[in-house]
Amino acid sequence: MAIYCPLWHRYPHMDAWKGEGWTEWTLLQNATPRFKGHYQPLRPTWGCFDETDPKWSAKEIDLAADHGIDVFLVDWYWYNGVKLMEETLERGLLRAPNRRRVRFALMWANHHWADYFPAPYTGTWNWWLPSRHSLRDLENVIDYGIEHYFRQPNYWRLEDRLFFSVHLPVRFIEALGGSEKTKRALRRMDRRLHARGLPAMHWNCMTNEAARVPELKSAGFQSVTTYNVKASGKIGPTDEPIEQYEDIMKAHRRHWHAMSQTALPHFPVVTVGWDVTPRCRKDVPWPFKPSPTGCPNLPFPDPSAPGERVYPYIHVVVGNTPQRFERLCRNVFQHLRETQATPRVVLLNAWNEWTEGCFLLPEKRYGDGYLKAIRNAFGATSQ
Repeated sequence: MAIYCPLWHRYPHMDAWKGEGWTEWTLLQNATPRFKGHYQPLRPTWGCFDETDPKWSAKEIDLAADHGIDVFLVDWYWYNGVKLMEETLERGLLRAPNRRRVRFALMWANHHWADYFPAPYTGTWNWWLPSRHSLRDLENVIDYGIEHYFRQPNYWRLEDRLFFSVHLPVRFIEALGGSEKTKRALRRMDRRLHARGLPAMHWNCMTNEAARVPELKSAGFQSVTTYNVKASGKIGPTDEPIEQYEDIMKAHRRHWHAMSQTALPHFPVVTVGWDVTPRCRKDVPWPFKPSPTGCPNLPFPDPSAPGERVYPYIHVVVGNTPQRFERLCRNVFQHLRETQATPRVVLLNAWNEWTEGCFLLPEKRYGDGYLKAIRNAFGATSQ
């Protein structure tokens, strides 16, 4: 399954926040190289297209299916009933004539939605929509999913359960009152689904910490995966923030091994690359230094302290090529065989995270090379 980021279109909230017609394509087009050999700006082969157009969605679906991708795991944004960027799924992917060639599932991106466009280097982030959880809101999420998604013929079911992932499970658990209350809440949602004639949920969540898995299991989650592996641990606060993809590959293999030893099935991730400089202010010079003030209100789960680098002013991964990516895909296939993992699921980050440097869609430098790497490693889809 490939992570699908649905923000490449115009939507009302962004019109209000950034001005009529503004989209993140603007940041991508205006990106600049930060150091010698830095490959920016990216040049998507298809240009800056509107992903809410079902004709474009049909092209994406065919391209994915032809190269062995079975599922789009769609980033889904919900803030107590306020939805963001659902237009890509509801107007585009679900209205494409070939929609059944690739299934879809939701990954609730339950982090605060803030102004990343570009992001502040120091000081306070502008949180447009804070993320908060409650039992009542979870019921509303499930009801909306029943009405709009879970009955769709191509909603992905894993072992006869509806697949649903939570991006920040620790925040989710804490807001619902702890592991035991979360487990009861998830069971209550399963009963809600059964009452409407639907199967129970396969509750997945994301973590990069093996030590967290017992807590996640006790809260009722049935599998874990990781959004990406983007750092090797070799870059210190005084080093130039450049990582080599070869080192990232080694970090993947270490991570897969550690997570495969835990008490829940782990779906290993393969990360294409990492470069968030399009989301950085141009007046912040390279190399990015640790923030002098830190960022105590970072929209992500780990607020930084003074002397630490702050997203997106962190490192850039270089040396990621289709050849190395294919090798990593073959590595993960071998890992699944050796560990006899069931079910066999691989997460690809990502289909179209352009401004984070993670994309499989064709781009000028390598064309469709990353997609061919997937097909070479895993084979084409049978659908």
